[in-house]
Amino acid sequence: MPSSTFSSEPRKIPGGRWGATWLVALALAVAGTWRLELLTRAGGQRPSVVDDPYLWSLVRRDVDEDPRIVAFLGASRMALGYSAQAFAEAAPKLRGVQLSISDYLPFEVFEDLADDASFRGVVVLDFMESEVADPLGTDGENYVARARALWRAPGALANRYLASHAQAHLAVLAVGGRRIVTTLAGSRRWPAALWVAIDRERGSHGDYSLAPPAALRSRSERRAAALRPPLSPEGWLAVLERQLEPQIQRIRARGGEVVVVHMPISGLLATKIDELYPRRLYWDAFAARTSARVIHFRDVPALAQLACPDDMHLDQRDQAAFTRVLVDVLRERGVLRGRE
Repeated sequence: MPSSTFSSEPRKIPGGRWGATWLVALALAVAGTWRLELLTRAGGQRPSVVDDPYLWSLVRRDVDEDPRIVAFLGASRMALGYSAQAFAEAAPKLRGVQLSISDYLPFEVFEDLADDASFRGVVVLDFMESEVADPLGTDGENYVARARALWRAPGALANRYLASHAQAHLAVLAVGGRRIVTTLAGSRRWPAALWVAIDRERGSHGDYSLAPPAALRSRSERRAAALRPPLSPEGWLAVLERQLEPQIQRIRARGGEVVVVHMPISGLLATKIDELYPRRLYWDAFAARTSARVIHFRDVPALAQLACPDDMHLDQRDQAAFTRVLVDVLRERGVLRGRE
Protein backbone atom coordinates (compact mmCIF):
# COMPACT_ATOMS: atom_id res chain seq x y z
CA MET A 1 0.00 0.00 0.00
CA PRO A 2 1.37 3.39 -0.87
CA SER A 3 2.54 5.41 2.12
CA SER A 4 0.46 8.42 3.08
CA THR A 5 3.65 10.43 3.46
CA PHE A 6 5.80 9.31 0.59
CA SER A 7 4.44 8.58 -2.83
CA SER A 8 5.58 5.35 -4.43
CA GLU A 9 5.20 6.87 -7.88
CA PRO A 10 8.54 7.54 -9.58
CA ARG A 11 9.36 11.24 -9.64
CA LYS A 12 9.30 12.71 -13.15
CA ILE A 13 12.35 14.72 -14.03
CA PRO A 14 11.72 17.41 -16.64
CA GLY A 15 13.40 16.46 -19.86
CA GLY A 16 13.12 16.52 -23.58
CA ARG A 17 12.30 20.23 -23.69
CA TRP A 18 15.68 21.75 -22.89
CA GLY A 19 16.66 21.78 -26.55
CA ALA A 20 13.68 23.95 -27.39
CA THR A 21 14.44 26.21 -24.41
CA TRP A 22 18.00 26.75 -25.55
CA LEU A 23 16.85 27.48 -29.08
CA VAL A 24 14.42 30.11 -27.81
CA ALA A 25 17.14 31.66 -25.62
CA LEU A 26 19.55 31.70 -28.55
CA ALA A 27 16.95 33.29 -30.82
CA LEU A 28 16.27 36.01 -28.23
CA ALA A 29 20.00 36.68 -27.82
CA VAL A 30 20.51 36.95 -31.57
CA ALA A 31 17.46 39.22 -31.94
CA GLY A 32 18.68 41.45 -29.08
CA THR A 33 22.19 41.67 -30.50
CA TRP A 34 20.85 42.47 -33.95
CA ARG A 35 18.64 45.21 -32.50
CA LEU A 36 21.64 46.73 -30.70
CA GLU A 37 23.65 46.45 -33.91
CA LEU A 38 21.00 48.34 -35.89
CA LEU A 39 20.82 51.10 -33.27
CA THR A 40 24.61 51.36 -33.18
CA ARG A 41 24.97 51.61 -36.95
CA ALA A 42 22.11 54.11 -37.12
CA GLY A 43 24.21 56.34 -34.87
CA GLY A 44 27.07 56.27 -37.38
CA GLN A 45 29.27 53.72 -35.66
CA ARG A 46 31.27 51.34 -37.87
CA PRO A 47 32.79 47.98 -36.95
CA SER A 48 36.28 48.42 -35.56
CA VAL A 49 38.90 45.85 -34.62
CA VAL A 50 40.86 46.18 -31.39
CA ASP A 51 44.44 46.99 -32.36
CA ASP A 52 46.85 45.45 -29.87
CA PRO A 53 50.29 43.76 -29.89
CA TYR A 54 48.71 40.44 -30.89
CA LEU A 55 47.01 41.86 -33.98
CA TRP A 56 50.20 43.75 -34.87
CA SER A 57 52.13 40.51 -34.51
CA LEU A 58 49.84 38.75 -36.96
CA VAL A 59 50.56 41.45 -39.54
CA ARG A 60 54.29 41.47 -38.74
CA ARG A 61 54.41 37.78 -39.68
CA ASP A 62 53.64 38.75 -43.28
CA VAL A 63 57.00 40.50 -43.58
CA ASP A 64 59.57 38.16 -45.11
CA GLU A 65 62.41 38.20 -47.65
CA ASP A 66 60.15 39.23 -50.54
CA PRO A 67 61.66 42.43 -52.03
CA ARG A 68 58.17 43.50 -53.14
CA ILE A 69 57.17 44.27 -49.54
CA VAL A 70 56.60 47.92 -48.69
CA ALA A 71 56.35 48.34 -44.92
CA PHE A 72 54.69 51.52 -43.66
CA LEU A 73 56.00 52.69 -40.28
CA GLY A 74 54.90 55.62 -38.20
CA ALA A 75 52.47 56.63 -35.51
CA SER A 76 48.86 57.73 -35.94
CA ARG A 77 49.64 59.99 -38.92
CA MET A 78 50.74 57.08 -41.10
CA ALA A 79 48.10 54.79 -39.62
CA LEU A 80 45.39 57.22 -40.74
CA GLY A 81 47.07 58.24 -43.98
CA TYR A 82 47.87 54.93 -45.66
CA SER A 83 45.12 53.11 -47.58
CA ALA A 84 45.74 49.42 -48.23
CA GLN A 85 43.08 49.34 -50.94
CA ALA A 86 44.51 52.35 -52.79
CA PHE A 87 48.02 50.91 -52.52
CA ALA A 88 46.89 47.58 -53.97
CA GLU A 89 45.23 49.40 -56.88
CA ALA A 90 48.19 51.71 -57.51
CA ALA A 91 50.88 49.04 -57.11
CA PRO A 92 49.25 45.62 -57.69
CA LYS A 93 52.58 43.80 -57.90
CA LEU A 94 53.77 45.03 -54.50
CA ARG A 95 52.78 43.96 -50.97
CA GLY A 96 51.91 46.81 -48.64
CA VAL A 97 52.10 46.08 -44.90
CA GLN A 98 50.80 48.45 -42.24
CA LEU A 99 53.15 48.35 -39.25
CA SER A 100 52.38 51.81 -37.86
CA ILE A 101 51.23 51.94 -34.25
CA SER A 102 49.00 54.79 -33.12
CA ASP A 103 50.29 56.66 -30.07
CA TYR A 104 53.74 55.04 -30.41
CA LEU A 105 56.84 56.25 -32.19
CA PRO A 106 58.10 53.95 -34.97
CA PHE A 107 61.79 53.71 -34.12
CA GLU A 108 61.71 50.37 -32.30
CA VAL A 109 59.83 48.79 -35.20
CA PHE A 110 62.35 50.28 -37.63
CA GLU A 111 65.18 48.77 -35.62
CA ASP A 112 63.38 45.41 -35.67
CA LEU A 113 63.25 45.45 -39.48
CA ALA A 114 66.89 46.49 -39.66
CA ASP A 115 67.80 43.54 -37.44
CA ASP A 116 65.74 41.14 -39.57
CA ALA A 117 68.30 39.64 -41.96
CA SER A 118 65.52 38.38 -44.23
CA PHE A 119 63.99 41.81 -44.86
CA ARG A 120 64.87 43.19 -48.30
CA GLY A 121 61.87 45.34 -49.02
CA VAL A 122 61.12 49.05 -48.73
CA VAL A 123 60.52 50.89 -45.47
CA VAL A 124 58.41 54.04 -45.61
CA LEU A 125 59.13 55.74 -42.29
CA ASP A 126 57.23 58.75 -40.98
CA PHE A 127 58.25 60.98 -38.11
CA MET A 128 57.90 64.65 -37.30
CA GLU A 129 60.67 67.00 -36.19
CA SER A 130 59.35 67.26 -32.63
CA GLU A 131 59.43 63.48 -32.21
CA VAL A 132 63.20 63.32 -32.32
CA ALA A 133 64.61 63.37 -28.79
CA ASP A 134 67.85 62.44 -27.09
CA PRO A 135 67.82 59.48 -26.74
CA LEU A 136 65.47 58.60 -29.59
CA GLY A 137 62.20 57.15 -28.32
CA THR A 138 61.48 53.46 -28.88
CA ASP A 139 57.92 53.12 -27.62
CA GLY A 140 56.95 50.14 -29.78
CA GLU A 141 59.08 47.65 -27.86
CA ASN A 142 56.04 45.83 -26.40
CA TYR A 143 54.73 45.14 -29.88
CA VAL A 144 58.09 43.93 -31.14
CA ALA A 145 58.62 41.74 -28.08
CA ARG A 146 55.21 40.15 -28.55
CA ALA A 147 55.90 39.42 -32.21
CA ARG A 148 59.19 37.73 -31.30
CA ALA A 149 57.49 35.51 -28.72
CA LEU A 150 54.44 34.40 -30.67
CA TRP A 151 55.19 30.75 -30.05
CA ARG A 152 54.75 31.29 -26.30
CA ALA A 153 51.11 32.34 -26.53
CA PRO A 154 49.37 30.34 -29.29
CA GLY A 155 46.07 30.40 -27.41
CA ALA A 156 46.03 34.17 -27.00
CA LEU A 157 47.01 34.60 -30.63
CA ALA A 158 44.21 32.29 -31.79
CA ASN A 159 41.71 34.13 -29.60
CA ARG A 160 42.83 37.46 -31.05
CA TYR A 161 42.51 36.14 -34.59
CA LEU A 162 38.97 34.84 -33.99
CA ALA A 163 37.90 37.94 -32.03
CA SER A 164 39.03 40.18 -34.88
CA HIS A 165 36.56 38.41 -37.19
CA ALA A 166 33.63 39.26 -34.90
CA GLN A 167 34.85 42.81 -34.31
CA ALA A 168 35.20 43.38 -38.05
CA HIS A 169 31.49 42.67 -38.55
CA LEU A 170 29.72 43.98 -35.42
CA ALA A 171 29.71 47.72 -34.78
CA VAL A 172 28.18 47.23 -31.33
CA LEU A 173 31.44 45.63 -30.16
CA ALA A 174 33.30 48.85 -30.97
CA VAL A 175 31.07 50.75 -28.56
CA GLY A 176 30.99 48.14 -25.80
CA GLY A 177 28.24 47.23 -23.39
CA ARG A 178 29.57 49.32 -20.51
CA ARG A 179 29.69 52.49 -22.63
CA ILE A 180 26.16 51.86 -23.89
CA VAL A 181 24.83 51.45 -20.33
CA THR A 182 26.69 54.41 -18.82
CA THR A 183 25.79 56.75 -21.70
CA LEU A 184 22.13 55.80 -21.67
CA ALA A 185 22.02 56.13 -17.89
CA GLY A 186 23.80 59.48 -17.89
CA SER A 187 22.47 61.37 -20.90
CA ARG A 188 19.74 59.02 -22.08
CA ARG A 189 21.27 59.10 -25.55
CA TRP A 190 22.87 56.43 -27.66
CA PRO A 191 26.68 56.69 -27.53
CA ALA A 192 28.20 58.91 -30.20
CA ALA A 193 30.11 57.16 -32.97
CA LEU A 194 33.88 56.88 -32.61
CA TRP A 195 35.86 58.90 -35.15
CA VAL A 196 38.30 56.13 -36.03
CA ALA A 197 37.59 52.58 -37.18
CA ILE A 198 40.24 49.89 -37.66
CA ASP A 199 40.03 46.90 -40.01
CA ARG A 200 41.60 43.45 -39.67
CA GLU A 201 44.66 44.49 -41.71
CA ARG A 202 45.22 47.28 -39.15
CA GLY A 203 44.09 49.98 -41.54
CA SER A 204 42.76 53.01 -39.65
CA HIS A 205 39.98 55.14 -41.12
CA GLY A 206 39.25 58.52 -39.53
CA ASP A 207 35.88 60.10 -40.26
CA TYR A 208 36.38 63.58 -38.86
CA SER A 209 32.92 64.68 -39.92
CA LEU A 210 31.81 62.84 -36.77
CA ALA A 211 34.00 65.03 -34.58
CA PRO A 212 32.62 68.27 -33.10
CA PRO A 213 34.62 71.23 -34.49
CA ALA A 214 35.22 72.53 -30.97
CA ALA A 215 36.82 69.22 -29.99
CA LEU A 216 39.12 69.34 -33.03
CA ARG A 217 40.20 72.90 -32.20
CA SER A 218 40.84 71.93 -28.59
CA ARG A 219 42.97 68.98 -29.63
CA SER A 220 45.00 71.12 -32.01
CA GLU A 221 45.61 73.78 -29.38
CA ARG A 222 46.67 71.26 -26.73
CA ARG A 223 48.97 69.48 -29.16
CA ALA A 224 50.69 72.71 -30.21
CA ALA A 225 51.04 73.86 -26.61
CA ALA A 226 52.62 70.54 -25.62
CA LEU A 227 55.52 70.85 -28.08
CA ARG A 228 58.76 70.88 -26.15
CA PRO A 229 61.65 73.26 -26.77
CA PRO A 230 63.69 71.68 -29.55
CA LEU A 231 67.17 70.27 -29.49
CA SER A 232 69.69 72.46 -31.25
CA PRO A 233 69.99 71.69 -34.98
CA GLU A 234 73.37 70.06 -34.35
CA GLY A 235 72.03 67.95 -31.49
CA TRP A 236 68.91 66.97 -33.45
CA LEU A 237 70.94 65.86 -36.46
CA ALA A 238 73.40 64.00 -34.23
CA VAL A 239 70.58 61.96 -32.69
CA LEU A 240 69.26 60.94 -36.11
CA GLU A 241 72.71 60.10 -37.42
CA ARG A 242 73.55 58.02 -34.36
CA GLN A 243 70.22 56.25 -33.97
CA LEU A 244 68.83 55.91 -37.51
CA GLU A 245 71.68 55.94 -39.99
CA PRO A 246 73.22 52.58 -38.99
CA GLN A 247 69.82 50.91 -39.40
CA ILE A 248 69.24 52.61 -42.75
CA GLN A 249 72.57 51.37 -44.00
CA ARG A 250 71.94 47.79 -42.79
CA ILE A 251 68.66 47.63 -44.71
CA ARG A 252 70.19 49.12 -47.86
CA ALA A 253 73.19 46.78 -47.69
CA ARG A 254 70.78 43.84 -48.05
CA GLY A 255 69.12 45.33 -51.11
CA GLY A 256 66.33 47.06 -49.23
CA GLU A 257 65.45 50.73 -49.31
CA VAL A 258 64.40 53.32 -46.75
CA VAL A 259 62.22 56.33 -47.49
CA VAL A 260 61.65 58.91 -44.75
CA VAL A 261 58.39 60.77 -45.26
CA HIS A 262 57.13 63.91 -43.57
CA MET A 263 53.36 63.43 -43.57
CA PRO A 264 51.05 66.39 -44.18
CA ILE A 265 50.30 68.65 -41.22
CA SER A 266 48.46 71.94 -41.25
CA GLY A 267 47.02 74.79 -39.22
CA LEU A 268 48.36 75.72 -35.81
CA LEU A 269 50.58 72.64 -35.58
CA ALA A 270 52.33 73.37 -38.88
CA THR A 271 52.87 76.99 -37.84
CA LYS A 272 54.39 75.92 -34.54
CA ILE A 273 56.66 73.31 -36.14
CA ASP A 274 57.89 75.89 -38.67
CA GLU A 275 58.64 78.28 -35.82
CA LEU A 276 60.48 75.81 -33.60
CA TYR A 277 62.17 73.77 -36.32
CA PRO A 278 63.14 75.95 -39.30
CA ARG A 279 63.18 73.57 -42.22
CA ARG A 280 66.53 74.69 -43.56
CA LEU A 281 68.25 73.91 -40.26
CA TYR A 282 66.45 70.68 -39.42
CA TRP A 283 64.60 68.69 -42.08
CA ASP A 284 66.57 69.82 -45.13
CA ALA A 285 69.85 69.36 -43.26
CA PHE A 286 68.83 65.80 -42.39
CA ALA A 287 67.87 65.11 -46.03
CA ALA A 288 71.31 66.28 -47.15
CA ARG A 289 73.14 63.96 -44.73
CA THR A 290 71.17 60.70 -44.69
CA SER A 291 71.53 57.80 -47.10
CA ALA A 292 67.76 57.32 -47.04
CA ARG A 293 65.42 58.86 -49.60
CA VAL A 294 63.58 61.81 -48.04
CA ILE A 295 60.18 63.22 -48.99
CA HIS A 296 58.63 66.32 -47.46
CA PHE A 297 54.93 66.77 -48.19
CA ARG A 298 55.44 70.43 -49.14
CA ASP A 299 57.69 69.40 -52.03
CA VAL A 300 54.82 67.45 -53.63
CA PRO A 301 52.00 69.81 -54.68
CA ALA A 302 49.32 67.10 -54.48
CA LEU A 303 50.32 66.37 -50.88
CA ALA A 304 50.82 70.01 -49.90
CA GLN A 305 47.18 70.77 -50.67
CA LEU A 306 45.86 68.10 -48.30
CA ALA A 307 44.45 69.61 -45.11
CA CYS A 308 44.27 67.80 -41.77
CA PRO A 309 40.98 68.36 -39.90
CA ASP A 310 42.79 68.31 -36.54
CA ASP A 311 46.03 69.78 -37.99
CA MET A 312 47.80 66.39 -37.72
CA HIS A 313 45.79 63.54 -39.28
CA LEU A 314 44.23 63.00 -42.69
CA ASP A 315 40.54 62.33 -43.04
CA GLN A 316 39.59 58.98 -44.55
CA ARG A 317 38.37 60.80 -47.67
CA ASP A 318 41.98 61.79 -48.41
CA GLN A 319 43.61 58.43 -47.68
CA ALA A 320 43.37 57.08 -51.22
CA ALA A 321 44.70 60.30 -52.76
CA PHE A 322 47.63 60.43 -50.33
CA THR A 323 48.55 56.79 -50.95
CA ARG A 324 48.35 57.02 -54.74
CA VAL A 325 50.46 60.17 -54.85
CA LEU A 326 53.02 58.60 -52.53
CA VAL A 327 53.29 55.55 -54.82
CA ASP A 328 53.78 57.87 -57.80
CA VAL A 329 56.58 59.73 -56.00
CA LEU A 330 58.28 56.47 -55.03
CA ARG A 331 58.22 55.42 -58.68
CA GLU A 332 59.54 58.77 -59.90
CA ARG A 333 62.46 58.56 -57.48
CA GLY A 334 63.34 55.01 -58.50
CA VAL A 335 62.51 53.42 -55.16
CA LEU A 336 60.27 50.78 -56.74
CA ARG A 337 62.48 50.04 -59.72
CA GLY A 338 63.00 46.30 -60.09
CA ARG A 339 60.37 45.49 -57.49
CA GLU A 340 57.26 45.60 -59.67
